[in-house]
Amino acid sequence: MTLSTTHFPLRKLDRDAPTRGFLAPEMRHAAWRSSYKFHLVYRFYDADLQPLYIGLTYGGLERWDQHRKKAEWWPLAEYAAVSFYESYDAIKVAEKAAIRHEQPRFNKLHRRGPANASLHLRGPAEDAAAVLFRDADTEFINELAQLLTQPERFPQPAPPPPARFADEAPTTERRTA
Repeated sequence: MTLSTTHFPLRKLDRDAPTRGFLAPEMRHAAWRSSYKFHLVYRFYDADLQPLYIGLTYGGLERWDQHRKKAEWWPLAEYAAVSFYESYDAIKVAEKAAIRHEQPRFNKLHRRGPANASLHLRGPAEDAAAVLFRDADTEFINELAQLLTQPERFPQPAPPPPARFADEAPTTERRTA
């Protein structure tokens, strides 16, 4: 049996206490001991409950200790919330969604979405929309939707004349400037 998705409440952080001490209530969860590994997303907030940093860890608590020693935001952290997930894949998805939704001040990844997205332009348009909603900023999606209602803004190049055999009469193009 593994630990199912469980969200624990936001609570005051003692920045000097050992990480294991902070997670003691979570570690007493009924499924904790039977869980081979734990996969968690953690979120740190400042005194005004503004998000500072969201991260993930799996199988160990060392990541929090690294933040304690090196993160410039650690002295600002006053509150933390922890969510456990079933798998590494689940925490990757949850972390990305949390960062994109909450926009923590010190996260660098996932803040603006990827610079590029691979869209399949043949097949269901719904699939392309799903990729955009998953990876793109809301402002970008709104602007793109507006532009897609204005095809006249994006004239397409004229195709070359039809292909002909060499012994057929050539066609001449008249270009207007």
